[in-house]
Amino acid sequence: MGRKPSYFKIGVFVILATTLLLVAVVLFGSGLLAQDKLKFETYFNESITGLIVGSPVEFRGVHIGQVETIAFAGGTYSIPRKGGQLSTYEPFVRVVFFVPRQTMPEFAVEDTDVVLKQMIARGLRVRVNSNILTGQGYLEANYLDPNRFPVLEVPWTPVHTYIPSAPSELTTLKDSLDKIFTRLQEIDFEGLVDSFGRTLVAVERAVGDVNLAQISTEATSLLAETRQKVQALNTAGISDATQRLLASLDRTVADANVPGLSAEVTRFVQEIRVTNDNLRRLLASPEGIAGGTNLPEVVARLNRALSSLDRLITTEKPEIEIIIGNFREISDNLRDLTESLREHPSELIFSKPPRESEAYK
Repeated sequence: MGRKPSYFKIGVFVILATTLLLVAVVLFGSGLLAQDKLKFETYFNESITGLIVGSPVEFRGVHIGQVETIAFAGGTYSIPRKGGQLSTYEPFVRVVFFVPRQTMPEFAVEDTDVVLKQMIARGLRVRVNSNILTGQGYLEANYLDPNRFPVLEVPWTPVHTYIPSAPSELTTLKDSLDKIFTRLQEIDFEGLVDSFGRTLVAVERAVGDVNLAQISTEATSLLAETRQKVQALNTAGISDATQRLLASLDRTVADANVPGLSAEVTRFVQEIRVTNDNLRRLLASPEGIAGGTNLPEVVARLNRALSSLDRLITTEKPEIEIIIGNFREISDNLRDLTESLREHPSELIFSKPPRESEAYK
């Protein structure tokens, strides 16, 4: 007979297996085994064809992580609707990816959020690219123009650290081409063609109305008249007159005593130089030229004499006024005498002498 099974051992095995399973579930569920990974999420408002779970994440061409989750944002967050209308955030695709901490030294600090905000402010964006050969998509993180690709504000609180996204290069190129084609469609090519055709017709009509034969005839006659005028000019006489003028100028220059003029000018300059030297010595030397009086001293003496004269006039002013009055009376008497003699010149010789009483008055 076989041995009976040991229910005790079986029970212990079941209990141990259940405990290990529960511990594993708790560890994986709490993320204790993934503490060296940083999770980020971003949102795309475009097609992400080629991007799958497990696709690589690159930062400037360097592999730093993998894609973990791809789903619509409405499946995780409650998107508010206004007036029962669909929100613009309904078609947004939510992509969650993780990056090992050791691959990003910038995040190996406690202030990860602060560092990430600085990087986002500098233009850190995530975009979807694809391999040209295989068509497989991947996430590329890089610095772009923050003014051209601003941060997308979402009406919910992200579960993981949020990194803004940017349109892929293919989408950007497609949008640019769409704008160009839209502008081209707005151009009225038919109207341009019609306008150009009307312009050509008007030009042909204008050319047809022009009398080219008459214009050619008038141009020919004008050229003939011009040729006649030129031939009628006395070019020989003009040339002879010019030659005579040049010869006259030559004779004038030859007749001019240039050496004598040069000598006179030289002597004049020397005399000016001597005069200038004498004047300089007169003003600078205290003895002047040949022991003469110093000009500054003469000016000073003249000023003193004028001052003395001013003081004399101020002191003797009353007497000077009397003397001036007497001179004025004498002048008046002389004027009367000369007028009387002018009228009666004989009185100077034939006049009677004054009476005695009048003489001794």
